Formats: sequence, C-alpha cells, structure tokens
Amino acid sequence: MNALSRRNFLLTSAYATAGLTSTVSLPAFGKDSSRYLDLQNPEDALTAMIKMRGSLEAVDCPHWYCGTIYAVLPGKSPLALIDFEGSEIDYYAKQADGSYKAYGATVSFFKDTQTGEFLETFKNPITGRTVEVKPNSISVKAHYIYSIYGSKRSDDERALSTTPIIQNKLKWRESDPYIWLNMRRAYPANSPFGEDQSVQGLTADLFNPDLLSVPTTASPTYVAPWLSWMDMNEVEGHSVWAGPAHKLQNVTQYPRQLLDRMEKYFPEKLTAKPSA
Repeated sequence: MNALSRRNFLLTSAYATAGLTSTVSLPAFGKDSSRYLDLQNPEDALTAMIKMRGSLEAVDCPHWYCGTIYAVLPGKSPLALIDFEGSEIDYYAKQADGSYKAYGATVSFFKDTQTGEFLETFKNPITGRTVEVKPNSISVKAHYIYSIYGSKRSDDERALSTTPIIQNKLKWRESDPYIWLNMRRAYPANSPFGEDQSVQGLTADLFNPDLLSVPTTASPTYVAPWLSWMDMNEVEGHSVWAGPAHKLQNVTQYPRQLLDRMEKYFPEKLTAKPSA
C-alpha cells in the first residue's frame, strides 16, 4: 500500500461519519490543525486506539512480552512467584459499520525468577509442592468487538451503548515526544480476570496519516486467578502479571529461544488471522 493510498484510507476512515470536515481539536493538548485525528471525536478515537494497539490494516501484529507473576495473599506483601515470556498476536478486521473485530493468539512460557531459564518443573514456595510447568495458551474462541459504542468480548451477552462512548473510555497523556493510551480490556460480567493496558508511542507517529500502525511499547497489568498447573486451589489470593510488551513487525523479531518454542509447540499460534 503506497503513501497516497494509506493517506486516503485513513482520512476516509476518520471522516466518513464526521461530515467530511478536516477541522480538528485535541482536548487538554490544545488545537493543532496539523493533527488529522481529534481524540474527542468517537470515530477518530477508535482509529487512534487501533493504530496504537494494532493496525488499521488487517494484518498480524505480534507483541513480545515478558515479566513477573506476583502472588497476592491476604495480609502479606506480594511475592515474586515466577517469570514469564510470551507471544501475543493481534489481528484487527474492520467491519462495514466502522467497528473492528479483534482476534488474538497468545502463549506464555515460564521462567525461573533468578536464573531466567525456562522451567519444566516448579517448586511452589507457597505450597511447598513441586509441579510440572505447562505453557499458558489462551484458548477462548471469542473475539473482541471495538466500536464507537464501546467494546466487549463477543461472548458477552450485554449490549453495547446506544450512543458513542469510546472517546470517554480512553485516557490519553502526552509528554513530548511521546503519547500514552491507557484503557482496560473488556471482560464479560463476573469474570475473575482484569487487565489495565498502558501503551506508549511517538506522538508524531499517531498523528501521521500515512502510518496504519504505530510502533509501540506497553506495560499491561493483568490480574487473574492462580494458573491451574500451580495446584493452588486451596490458597486464598490471586496473581498479578506485570511486565513490558513490544509491538514488532513480524514474529521473526522474537527472541530466538521464544520463537523456537513457538514453532515447536504452538505453530498455529504464530498468526491470529481468523480461519475462513
């Protein structure tokens, strides 16, 4: 896709339902006619979010991530339990109504917090038991829906809003030359999972109409029950996953050891493109 067609694609997406106006304003950051996106406008806010998290073009967007899982127990300080490293690939497909269907493929492998070595077994410091370590492959068949009317997982029976609200669900912060997007992942009601996502990119990249995807780093915080293989069902508490993520151009940019494991054990997870 050449620069001219990219520009036309973005401008068409941004203004198709905005009266074809090119006048933009940016709350809190002042008016700047050089910015083709207005982050208070629902359509523009949705476009900006997709650019930061994935791509406006329907392609795989791989993210390499790593970090530490902390055990949070009642009345005790968080305990660094185990490290993780993994692959999350996002694929955003624009729909006729302007919304996006978002598909994902995610796998996490686990490492020793001291040596950084991939683990086959794990001696749990909380239970004292040694257990077999298993990769964490997200197998939920549902996809996500992102719209000017909000976002949800496709298996969530709750309806989206009837009025545009996406611009109110996204928090934007700027400090030259960077811009941050902060948002929460949508889960069905009563889900025990939660995730807060903070994504950083260059302000100039976000407001460049020739770019369909912004190169970003992120710092997600994921709250979840204990992993099933940890054999901690009787332990009161929960886990918190914390660590950085980096959007890459393709999976060949993953660390060699991670890519080797993905190719050996989860080759089908090296794309998030939905099957026909």
